Amino acid sequence: MPNVVVAGGLIQCSHGGQIQFLSGASQLQVSGSGAITFGMEASLSFAPNAPGVKVPCQGKPSAPSPCTSSPATAGVSTLLTVGGVGVLLSSAQGLCVNLGDPSANWSIASPGETVLSVAS
Repeated sequence: MPNVVVAGGLIQCSHGGQIQFLSGASQLQVSGSGAITFGMEASLSFAPNAPGVKVPCQGKPSAPSPCTSSPATAGVSTLLTVGGVGVLLSSAQGLCVNLGDPSANWSIASPGETVLSVAS
């Protein structure tokens, strides 16, 4: 079973850019870190100096432009919710907006915890 993604976890674009989730839902915490709920993963910029960026997106060599995440298309729990909104799981993934690469996507590189796992 996949783990719940929490603040401190990492989302990664298909070009190797990484963003650390800086905060999560305080209503559900795992080892003191708030859970990431559906929607918190959307509109994150992998550009240099954007909030939480650990490694900036380099895009494709032929058209370097940084990715921006879109809402998850998979890996959102239907069983574990916060205020009726599903939490993101380590299996979460989605598409990225990237002018140089229309097939860009993102996935969870690290959930930020290994204690709580749940069925999607």
